[in-house]
Amino acid sequence: MRITKNQLRRIIKEEKEKLAEVGLKNPGDYAIGAYFDVNMMKQFNQLMYDMFENAMEAATEDMGDPQDAYAEVMAAFETLIEEAQSDMRY
Repeated sequence: MRITKNQLRRIIKEEKEKLAEVGLKNPGDYAIGAYFDVNMMKQFNQLMYDMFENAMEAATEDMGDPQDAYAEVMAAFETLIEEAQSDMRY
């Protein structure tokens, strides 16, 4: 079965509208619900939280100011995520 470009555009538009109705507003929301293993997501979240708590404790002790420590730790998380994404290129 072949479809025309106009039919494909209409199908894509309809699917986007369906996703919007479900409340999936951010790119990746569907993938999280459909493709990611729930237990692995829980482990990932727990690991991130543990890393955050550990880093905040050390940074606050080192820097003295919790707000400065928070800013530094969050910047470090962004760097870690960017590095991981760079390694995951398809």
